[in-house]
Amino acid sequence: MSSQSIQRQSIISTLIIFLGFGFGALNLIVLQPHILTTAEWGLTRVVAEASVLLANLATLGTTPVIAKFYPYYKRHLANRQIDLPAITLTVFAGGLILVLLLLQLLKPQIIQIFGRNNPLFEPHYFALSLFVLFQSVFLYMELFAWYAGKTILANTLKELLFRVLTTMCLVLLALKAVDFTGFMYLFACTYLPAAIIIVAAVRRKHGFPLHFRISSLTRRMKRKMLSLGSFVFLTTLSNVAFVVCDTLFLASLYNFSQAGIYAVAQYFSQVLEVPMRSMQTSSIPLISEYWRSKNMTGLQSVYRKSCINLLVAGVGLGGLIIVNLHNLERFFPPEYSIMILPIVILVVSRWVNLGTGLNAIIIQLSTYWRFDFISTLVYSVIGIPLNFLLITHYGMTGAAMANLLAMTIYNGIRFFFLWKKFGLQPFTGRNLAVLAGGVALIFGIYLLPAHTNLYVDGILRSALFASLFAFLVIRFRLSEEIMALWQKWSGRLLGSR
Repeated sequence: MSSQSIQRQSIISTLIIFLGFGFGALNLIVLQPHILTTAEWGLTRVVAEASVLLANLATLGTTPVIAKFYPYYKRHLANRQIDLPAITLTVFAGGLILVLLLLQLLKPQIIQIFGRNNPLFEPHYFALSLFVLFQSVFLYMELFAWYAGKTILANTLKELLFRVLTTMCLVLLALKAVDFTGFMYLFACTYLPAAIIIVAAVRRKHGFPLHFRISSLTRRMKRKMLSLGSFVFLTTLSNVAFVVCDTLFLASLYNFSQAGIYAVAQYFSQVLEVPMRSMQTSSIPLISEYWRSKNMTGLQSVYRKSCINLLVAGVGLGGLIIVNLHNLERFFPPEYSIMILPIVILVVSRWVNLGTGLNAIIIQLSTYWRFDFISTLVYSVIGIPLNFLLITHYGMTGAAMANLLAMTIYNGIRFFFLWKKFGLQPFTGRNLAVLAGGVALIFGIYLLPAHTNLYVDGILRSALFASLFAFLVIRFRLSEEIMALWQKWSGRLLGSR
């Protein structure tokens, strides 16, 4: 896949993901505060966050094996001989059945942990099993969609369709077409259409051949696949456990209301990672090919460009959020005011992650992928107890602080590994200029007197920050890709006059 193709898919995927986040904003900011109580909203967040962990557990390491080895199968075997989908499907089916059985066997213990302060949990417990079932099927098939050339479709289903269906569920509840129990079971099935569509699309492209006869390639590669699958599976699982533990700790130690409000704070910071999510899926084939051909110059280029471009996007989006914090406080009901400080801390945490680029993907696709396991394990071993300790003492502010500290350690370890082992160092003076210039603009605009109308104030502040930050990036040529896009589109606009 060429750099131009990656850029095209990244741009389209980013637009789709932003549209999905638009529906997410509609759900989060407009609909749910008026339709659901904070406890009801918190229940949906706990179900969704726990499902992410359990769906990854159900894959039993098949997804990293598919990501790493499926290109080899396609390159060395005829389609009718490729047995990797059949093998991984068998393993995945066993993992999914195991997880669903454990959910039923451990139901009393799980309810004891999360239900003691949350009476809504036990009556809607089965919704968790449904969500896990459909999300895990989608998660497994997503890799095959990437290699079938359906990256944009996969992103559309994952980032957009899920949120559109959530909007429909909220509207049905608001219209009293369903009660809250009906809403929860509809919400639990929001991944079902995505799972059906992605399976059909991949099969139509012949991207999921099912041949159960073991090939010579599998016999030769089985030890490597088992080793990589095990390590990366534990890596992914520990990473997901850290990502969701803050919400789950807040729900169990406090209540679903705390978890729900913190989810709103998380949402605002998660918007910053939209460009990274689209860039990751589009860059995997290119980075994999660079490692195969030992093209270190290509890897350095991808690493450096990802760092500066993601930092520009992160500071720009984070700035729009921070300069409007007082407007968010005025917009939401009073009980949401406790999320303002966590939002700032979480935004800074995202800057750390974005500013270090695609380091995780570069390491995962190298021959040193075991280091990915080690660094992520350190991340989780530090982060999960740190979350518990800080949440116990400081609530959701503690959760945000734990996220920032763990994210800094995590990315610091990866940065020094790539620098010392391969000489890959992505930073230049432009990275510092983006961060320093962006923070100065944010601070200056935040201190401006507020307009009495929060909507007018929001528009004015956002427009002022966006225009000044864009001028800074373009005037000092802080990103080659942004400059190329600016020259292309400004040339077209000027040429059309």
